[in-house]
Amino acid sequence: MSALPDHSLPQVRAFICDRGGQFRYSSPPLHPDSFGRGLEECLVPSDLPMLRRHWQDMLNTGSGFQVQAEFAVQLDESVSRWAVHAVPLRLVDNEDVYLVLLHAGLGTPKFGPDEAVRYRALLNTAVDAIITIDESGVIVSSNPATTRMFGYTEQELQDRNISMLMPQPYRSEHDGYISRYLQTGRARIIGIGRQIKAVRRNGDEFLVHLAISEFNVAGRNYFTGIIRDLSDLERVQNQLLQSERLAAIGQMVTGLAHESRNALQRAQACLDILTLDLEQQPEQLDLARRARTALQDLHRLYEEVRGYASPIHLEFRDCDLSAIWRKEWENLSGLRRGREISLQEELLQGPPRCEVDIHRMEQVFRNILENSLHACGNNGCISVSTDNTELEGREAVLVRLNDDGPGMKSEAVQRMFEPFFTTRQKGTGLGMAIVQRLVHAHGGTIVAGNGQSGGAEISLVLPRRQPSRGDQHLLDAT
Repeated sequence: MSALPDHSLPQVRAFICDRGGQFRYSSPPLHPDSFGRGLEECLVPSDLPMLRRHWQDMLNTGSGFQVQAEFAVQLDESVSRWAVHAVPLRLVDNEDVYLVLLHAGLGTPKFGPDEAVRYRALLNTAVDAIITIDESGVIVSSNPATTRMFGYTEQELQDRNISMLMPQPYRSEHDGYISRYLQTGRARIIGIGRQIKAVRRNGDEFLVHLAISEFNVAGRNYFTGIIRDLSDLERVQNQLLQSERLAAIGQMVTGLAHESRNALQRAQACLDILTLDLEQQPEQLDLARRARTALQDLHRLYEEVRGYASPIHLEFRDCDLSAIWRKEWENLSGLRRGREISLQEELLQGPPRCEVDIHRMEQVFRNILENSLHACGNNGCISVSTDNTELEGREAVLVRLNDDGPGMKSEAVQRMFEPFFTTRQKGTGLGMAIVQRLVHAHGGTIVAGNGQSGGAEISLVLPRRQPSRGDQHLLDAT
């Protein structure tokens, strides 16, 4: 017959164990003679299969468990019956470890000052949110990761219903889930874990993985949930999916453009000949002009999609950035015809020289200036200013381009560099997405917003010197 718990011993013991159940940390500390032991060495043989089964389930599902078993934790102890509560923890170094609590008897565990400090220190290191609720759904404890994840303070969460962290319709239905489980014993999430939506204090919904374990203290049921933020994983998955789609589109459009180029050129040549025959027929001449424009738009569409999806190869030269944007400003003279729009420059630290791929940087400034011209009215000004700055510890150039248009709405600011997003009736919505790719390929950054004057502002930061690259050629300025 097992001995009753020795009440001279601590009523709660806490352990951090590795995947094999070996002790990594103990509160209170183990006697030196007990070092190197694990849960299985402390357990009576008759309870060993049960613990192994629950432990393996926890490794497979990520959900904790609550059982009762007979232990002799220290070598010089007699065997006592303990309530065992085990949950997985994800620490900052991403190592798989597991928190194991032993409660002596069935009473409410009481922590001494030292045990409370050590237990809180363990929870403070967890990256995942760990929340315990009672059978009414009221939060009884949470760790600091919960505060970081959801934006509430620990005091704001205490004694509040867990449904506050859920979006509708789960918020209004959650208490019914708990009640139904307590009545029927049929669990939908407990011991399984699944992906659900959660909601932060600011109202943002995000994807999480929820693993729930149940335990009983003094006849009352409690549930501990371990919540892992999957929003970064979801974003990466979406980016990978988008990249795969774009790669497929790029391959398709590359082949289509190659096969269609000759047909487009023949159609263009036929229109040029037809135009000569229609010099005295203005209506038909206008139709030919529209057909020519449509062919040019189609060709540009092919090139933009292919340019966005295809790999970027850069050939760097040391050059003056102002010479590039001035050239593109002249090339866009057709958009300024009949309008009074000026370009003003403020070069605070002299000529902004950088090592860039000149052709690619021409694309960058052409797209930005074209958008600025569309934002301006018949009378306006576009300003370009430069200054010295740093980027990741390297010397860099800051370039700001402002227009005096109406500015951008919040949605446009957030989605400016999103592929296929456009606020204009005409265009693919790939221009600024290509700009962002090219700037990032140069090791730079780009941000969109509204300037102090109210118009749109695009800010670029480009490193002055590029690191040596084996597959790229740094050419001297000519």
